[in-house]
Amino acid sequence: MKYDITKKATKGAERTLNAFSSAMFRLLSVKSFEEITVNEICEHSSYPRATFYNYFDDKYDLLNYCWQCLYNQIHLEEYIDLDPEKRLYIFFDRAYEFLTVHQDIFKRILKFNSYESFLVSHFRIQLGAKMREVFNLDDCKDNYAIPCEIVAEHYCNTILLILEWHFLKENICTKVQAHEYLEYLLSSLNKKAFPK
Repeated sequence: MKYDITKKATKGAERTLNAFSSAMFRLLSVKSFEEITVNEICEHSSYPRATFYNYFDDKYDLLNYCWQCLYNQIHLEEYIDLDPEKRLYIFFDRAYEFLTVHQDIFKRILKFNSYESFLVSHFRIQLGAKMREVFNLDDCKDNYAIPCEIVAEHYCNTILLILEWHFLKENICTKVQAHEYLEYLLSSLNKKAFPK
């Protein structure tokens, strides 16, 4: 990403970044990601192309920033000291709640960006990467009889499976039911069941 999100943004930079990310989400609710151009993003954000390129290399770079904005709204940093599995359940709950609150926006976006589209595929990849970050491999090296990388992949893929099944494929289930599905599917990797 061209813009360094680790540094504290000025008020002006925050306004500009907000305008670009808001423009991207507005455009995604009326057309596919592939059809969106930088010119349209600039037009909808009321900023010139030169300003866009001060912050982003291209629309893909902006998309990465948009995903980061979504993750920031989940606020997992306060749970960094918890057990990795507890962090994953909190991540799941927060992601479920976030997707529920913004379900109308996601439905509009999915109307123009199919389940097989680049946008949805990219979202799944980015969400999986964020979950692997949450499930810090260094935290669990001695807890499982199988390699921790496999455990992390299994946990992340299971969480994605349930979120996709409910939100992207529109299968109706409550948060309690989704949590039960998650616990059931992850129970085989319980530390007690697979001691090292």
